[in-house]
Amino acid sequence: MSKAAGQQSMDTFDRVVDLLVEHSIKLDALDHVLKETNPLAHEFYLGTIESLRAQKTGELKKVLTERLKSKLSEG
Repeated sequence: MSKAAGQQSMDTFDRVVDLLVEHSIKLDALDHVLKETNPLAHEFYLGTIESLRAQKTGELKKVLTERLKSKLSEG
């Protein structure tokens, strides 16, 4: 990889990290407001987040397993 391509990758990575941090801060603020204004909706929100995390974990394991199988069959 050339030095310019490496720098471009790092710049892109930095932008992605910045966006993740920014959105994390916004979500934390929204979570706090929801908790204070509507505790029932807040509980539903937390349940939804947990469900999505579990779904993401399952999908990630599936993808990683498929990639591993693919790599093993290539080698």
